[in-house]
Amino acid sequence: MSERDWSEYIPEDVLEEIMAEEKKRIKKEKAKYPSTKDVVEAIIEATKMAKTIHPNDFPSLVLKILEDRGYDVRHITVKRIWRTYEMLVRKGIISDVLHVVKY
Repeated sequence: MSERDWSEYIPEDVLEEIMAEEKKRIKKEKAKYPSTKDVVEAIIEATKMAKTIHPNDFPSLVLKILEDRGYDVRHITVKRIWRTYEMLVRKGIISDVLHVVKY
């Protein structure tokens, strides 16, 4: 049996609609969630830019960096960002540029 050319049997407008939906489906591939390493890298990058930023704006800066890298940040909480920031400061990996960690 030979392969049939279905474009002869499918109306042109229906075929275009199917192709458009297929392109949308391909574009909507899931963005991956950031790992702890990705969050750490974003925090380190944010501290380099955050010398004049208020501590309340710091988590949104970290989330923006992660979004710009293509991650899905729906499940990254402010508490996780601050916990990771505090751990990095206490281990001496970054300095406390925001002056929020008490020793």
